[in-house]
Amino acid sequence: MKKVFNSGKPWRGCTKRPMRYEVWEKLARRYDRLWVQKYSLGPTRREVLKLVLPLLAADEKAGILEIGCGTGQLIREISGRYKDVRYLGIDVAGNMIKIARSSNTASNVRFRVCPIERFSSKDKYGIVICTHAFPYFPDKAGALKKIAGMCDRGAKLVFVNSSTNDLKDMIINFFLKATTSRAQYPSIEEMKRLFKGAGLTVRKTKIIRERRYMPTIALFYLEAREG
Repeated sequence: MKKVFNSGKPWRGCTKRPMRYEVWEKLARRYDRLWVQKYSLGPTRREVLKLVLPLLAADEKAGILEIGCGTGQLIREISGRYKDVRYLGIDVAGNMIKIARSSNTASNVRFRVCPIERFSSKDKYGIVICTHAFPYFPDKAGALKKIAGMCDRGAKLVFVNSSTNDLKDMIINFFLKATTSRAQYPSIEEMKRLFKGAGLTVRKTKIIRERRYMPTIALFYLEAREG
């Protein structure tokens, strides 16, 4: 990857960070200890690794883009096994990125403070990961089209997020939104339509649910169309 990604100047051209991102700055220090790590974020990482590690076994120098990387938990688990992986993690919260950088110092790992709506890249990626960040994208269809344009032919993508498919999901996600920031949790069918519109093919869908009081957490394993 080009070092253009190693930018330490977030929000270039902005005079003020949007307030809807401030909650993530405040959560950064305790993010790795939140209760949702046990029942949502931790199980999500385990399922993502089941898909991504075999891809890296076939290509140890694959380019990975993680959108909404948080404190870099996932790359810590990946980079310990595959030290040549070319990785870029982006997140809206500078405090999250500070923690990610301090715990992932390898030269092949880069982090950048940037929301998806302002992100651009000349590089192409073979693997794209986005866990629990998609509901907070203000323009979901536009973001997916942008992401698809950054993918290599046949690239694999893994998206995981809470999803609203019934009344129970609606109630739980309402309270989840109240504790974080403005969000919209598309249903599984809505997600599939968005993926199709961006030229991404759904290869696998899986529901991750550790407890009955958790909402539907939907995992989508996708492939970028060739051509």
